[in-house]
Amino acid sequence: MKKVILPLALLAGIVGTANAQTGIKYGVKGGFNGATFSGTDSKGSEYKAGFAAGVFANFGVADNFSIQPEVLYSQKGASVDNFQGVSGTTFKSTLGYLDVPIMLRVNAGDAGKGLFFELGPQGSFVLHNRDFLQANGNKFTDETTTRDLNKVMIGYVGGIGYQLTSGLSLGLRYTGDFSKAYKDGPSTTLKASPTSNGFLASNPSVHNSVFQFQVGYAFGGK
Repeated sequence: MKKVILPLALLAGIVGTANAQTGIKYGVKGGFNGATFSGTDSKGSEYKAGFAAGVFANFGVADNFSIQPEVLYSQKGASVDNFQGVSGTTFKSTLGYLDVPIMLRVNAGDAGKGLFFELGPQGSFVLHNRDFLQANGNKFTDETTTRDLNKVMIGYVGGIGYQLTSGLSLGLRYTGDFSKAYKDGPSTTLKASPTSNGFLASNPSVHNSVFQFQVGYAFGGK
């Protein structure tokens, strides 16, 4: 029982402090994703365009410090040439996630405006997927199932931005995953390649790696 009461008391204290000092703000944000893969099988990976959009709440803990949980839909993935070392193949992946970052934000400007820095952990939950594999220009696998994907991901987010007014802000972030995007082992969806040697594709050992440019607008606060 004590293990439950203590975290609730700490949370109540944070929220109470936020109300007393700088108020609570709610907002919306959206922007552009430049996504690719990192990791063992990421050689030949190229960036692919996507977008992210969602909502956030900003709890002011002090004049220049706040905690900002967010819920965002985010498109990720990559295009990989010479997939798993097989010449002439291209693997393309479009992944959709529900991202839940919890950002610790430090404002360098006065009155909550100006330059800010942010850092925090992120949980991601896979929503949808489209993978296809082609060899020498001929597409032979096109799948939308998520059964080869890890459904829950743990990662991190770091960024810098500028608060233009009490509501409008611009930000640049990098998000990376500690978790692999795909499960280890043979793929259940990628079929044998029609190359001279032939191969049975295994799931790629890769992590999501995303640069994000975001525009946000907050309501409320003092």
